[in-house]
Amino acid sequence: MTEKKSAVDKIHEFHRFGSILGLERMSELMKRLQNPEKKLKCIHVAGTNGKGSVCAMVERVLRQAGYATGLYTSPYLQVYNERIRLNGEPVADGLLEAYGNQVLDAAAELEKEGVQPTAFELGTALALLIFQQQKVDVMVIEVGIGGRLDPTNVITPLVSVITAIGLDHMQILGDTLAKIAGEKAGIIKPETPVVCHPAEAEVAQVFAQRAEALHAPLIQLAATQIQNVQSGRYGSEADYDVQGGRLHVATPLPGAHQLTNTLTALNALAALSTRGFSISQEAMQQGIALVRWPARLEWAGNVLLDGGHNPQGIAALTDYVQTWLKDTRRVLVTGVLEDHLQPDMLQSLSELGQETITITPDSPRAMQGERLAELLRQLGKPAQYAPRIHEAMQLAQQKVGSEGVVLVAGSLYLAGAVRTELGLPWK
Repeated sequence: MTEKKSAVDKIHEFHRFGSILGLERMSELMKRLQNPEKKLKCIHVAGTNGKGSVCAMVERVLRQAGYATGLYTSPYLQVYNERIRLNGEPVADGLLEAYGNQVLDAAAELEKEGVQPTAFELGTALALLIFQQQKVDVMVIEVGIGGRLDPTNVITPLVSVITAIGLDHMQILGDTLAKIAGEKAGIIKPETPVVCHPAEAEVAQVFAQRAEALHAPLIQLAATQIQNVQSGRYGSEADYDVQGGRLHVATPLPGAHQLTNTLTALNALAALSTRGFSISQEAMQQGIALVRWPARLEWAGNVLLDGGHNPQGIAALTDYVQTWLKDTRRVLVTGVLEDHLQPDMLQSLSELGQETITITPDSPRAMQGERLAELLRQLGKPAQYAPRIHEAMQLAQQKVGSEGVVLVAGSLYLAGAVRTELGLPWK
């Protein structure tokens, strides 16, 4: 007997149509669902790195301030439910099934008219429908790729947010920071405040021009707005300039890059408070202090998990390793996607551990682990391939001994699979 497929399984089947940017299909899909996106208040977050962390911080503070929240992020680490969260909890299977079937029915109508939606469009529609039907007060929406043509850009937010810009998805978004910034700036809406992470001059100029053209109030942040930093292996605290005031905040997410992410999140919340939301300084401090965002410099015993998958992300991990693990025996377990691996990223990966064990991530875009090991050996680095994650982690633990650290990095798909291997909960 053939096992009955769930709505999520059926949505996954749409991956065969690839990932095609553009808003026409998404707009038509929304119409079939009575435009749930027009009935919700939201914050929209784009960027190359840090957007997930900023989303998690903003959502946690809003919850601390007493609001019912929806959070949509991608990709998931272990279970699809993680992508769609209600009040911080991954959505229940029953809601995925009920609303997933509604989305699939709408997709079937479009297919009859020759319009073929993608899996990401269906997933985004599912999130928006769930948030509207469950009557959240505010939703926090993370862009998938780029911004201008991303399916999430059918929403009209109260505040737009753009996090750190780096070189990623260059075959789609462009091969310079300015071009990529232009795509991210596509989420800026007329007369809608936009909060931008501290940026290089060429990137800041792109944001300023777009904001000026749309009469959107621009809050362009600077690293100088962070003072009196005290960093540790498991987080940091600092004084942050937030809308003319100063706020002392402790952040439990490790790494120097989380300081500017925290600055961005706090100022996004301050901008939201000018749009009718009541968010106290205490809610900001308490919410940030309670935030969790797995696989971003996440410790599990002597294993350090990080989803860094582009040069900027690996640079942040390298900075953390050089600061806190410089004299520690380290073995890297890594696997990457073909379209993410750039020469400077390969070099940085090769320097993270004294030895490297490669695997093939569970993705059609994955680079074969044997090939990655060979590329590392060509750089003169000890590297070997393991066919399964269980074997890779066992081998790494043998190599580091009781005093060393196993680093896991290179792909969020890999980080999620290792979380499952380690028995870490997804709820």
